[in-house]
Parts: sequence; structure tokens; C-alpha cells
Amino acid sequence: MIPRGYLYVIGCACSFGFITTLAKLTYEEGASPTTVVFFRLLAGSLLMGILSAWSHRKNLFSRNIKPKLSSPWKIKILIVVTGISIAVMSLGYLGSVKFIPVSLSVLLFFTFPFWILLINFIIDREVPARLKIMAFVLAFFGLALTLGPTWEDLDWRGIALVLVGAVAAAGMIIGGAKSVQLISMRDLVFFSNTVGAVFVGVILLVIDTFTLSHTPWGWAGIAAICILFIVGQLLLFAATRHIGSTQTSIMLNLEPFVSIGAAVLLLGEHLELTQSLGVLVVIIALFLASDAPRKFSFATKNNQ
Repeated sequence: MIPRGYLYVIGCACSFGFITTLAKLTYEEGASPTTVVFFRLLAGSLLMGILSAWSHRKNLFSRNIKPKLSSPWKIKILIVVTGISIAVMSLGYLGSVKFIPVSLSVLLFFTFPFWILLINFIIDREVPARLKIMAFVLAFFGLALTLGPTWEDLDWRGIALVLVGAVAAAGMIIGGAKSVQLISMRDLVFFSNTVGAVFVGVILLVIDTFTLSHTPWGWAGIAAICILFIVGQLLLFAATRHIGSTQTSIMLNLEPFVSIGAAVLLLGEHLELTQSLGVLVVIIALFLASDAPRKFSFATKNNQ
């Protein structure tokens, strides 16, 4: 029988994985990417606000924080950076599927672990392990296989958007990792989603793309995306509580499979043989970059 924590993370991967395909279907019904992202972030903000109020959290700071780290300005800056990164990530990732196939967008977006390696090297001069460097090279070899047959037919706007989204995802994870040393995860998600919703709301006002004149199917798509996002968030917290953040992050590598599968089933997208091989190579590279081999090796030694 599959442990409950793994069922939670599989459900989380499925919830998040279907969002990109639903976003593309929603755009076809008149919704704009910025509108979809705004409602998704607003839904996440409301959910975490309710959970925080329900749990009667009275302090922003964690009880385990050392005084020298509890600088209000540091917390505010990290929250703003994380929130803007979430907004840019969502705009880039979900916006890209308006111009390029979902399957390719997913593959490009999930290069964000390698952008994390690069950013950590630039900021902290942290040299990645040889296995991760090999994974980095392997991932881009896989991308070359996947993008090669259709490169001339791809819209550069979609590629640019999803790569910006991937870099923003790396910034979100790095900022979030530093933030949770100062505040609780629930508070971080609430505040960062709120900042992200305000940021996207300002963009909507400036570029005047906010519209409520969607078809009923467009509204249904937005509602489904918000529900899946909320369900995914809840399952993510539940999975982390049961099996830990490391195992959860490793299992979330299932999400690209779900996203690509949904695109094949619901959008009729298809990959050539070389592209399918490229997808497999990228997924293997993500697995190698996730520290899973080291942890599995450690567990095997302990069991011997």
C-alpha cells in the first residue's frame, strides 16, 4: 500500500500539472494570461490568509529565530522579492503556452533547478557537485533533442517567456529558502502570493488587459485553475508534513510527465521519437540534480 504522504505528493503533481494545459484552453476562450495569473495568485493569497487566521498566528517571526536575523527590513525585502518572483514565474510560464506547445513550455520551465545552481554560484560562489554539473549538461542535451525538430516553427516570444519564468522560479526558491528561516511557510506563502497578486494587478491596470468578458468556458477554466492551485498547495503542505520536504521535492519531478500527458490527451499535441527521447533525458537530468541518487545510496548503505 502506498504511504499517505506519497499519495499527497502525487495528487499535488497532478493538480499543478494540469494547470498549464487548462491555461491554454482558457486562452482560447478569451481569457488573457495576466488575468488567469491574477486570479490564481489571488486564490492562493486568500487560501493562505484563511489558514493563517484559522491557526491564530499572532507573530510574523518564528520562535526559533535568532535575534540578529529577525530584521523586519530583511523579511520585507525577501517577501517582496519572493512575491515578485512568483508573479513573474507565473506570467512567464503560463503566458508562454499561448505561443508554443505546452509540452515544450513545460520542458523549458523545468530547467529551473539548473538556474538555481547558476544563481547560487554567482551569489555565494557555491560550486556545484560533479553530478549536478553532469546533470546540467545532460539536461541541455535533452533540450536540444526535444527542440531540434521544431525549432524553426517555434515562436521566440514563448521561449523567452518560459525561460524568464524558469529564472524567476529559481529566484522564488532561493528567496523562499532564506525567508522560511525567518517566518513560517504559511505566512510566507500568504504574503508572497499577496505581493504577487498586487504586482500582477498593477500590470493589468497599466497595460489595460483585464477583462471580464470571457465565455462561460473561459470562466470555468479560470475557476478550475484556481481550484487546482489551491488543492495543489494544500496537498503540498500535507505531503511535506508526512514525508518531508526533500522527498516531496524529488517526487514533484512527476509534474512534467503529468503536464505533457495532459497536453497530449486534451490538446492533441504529439512528440516525435527524438523529442520523446529528449524528454526522457531531461527528466533523468532533473532526477540527478535533485540529490535523490545520494540519498537513495545513503539509505541503501544503512539497510545493508
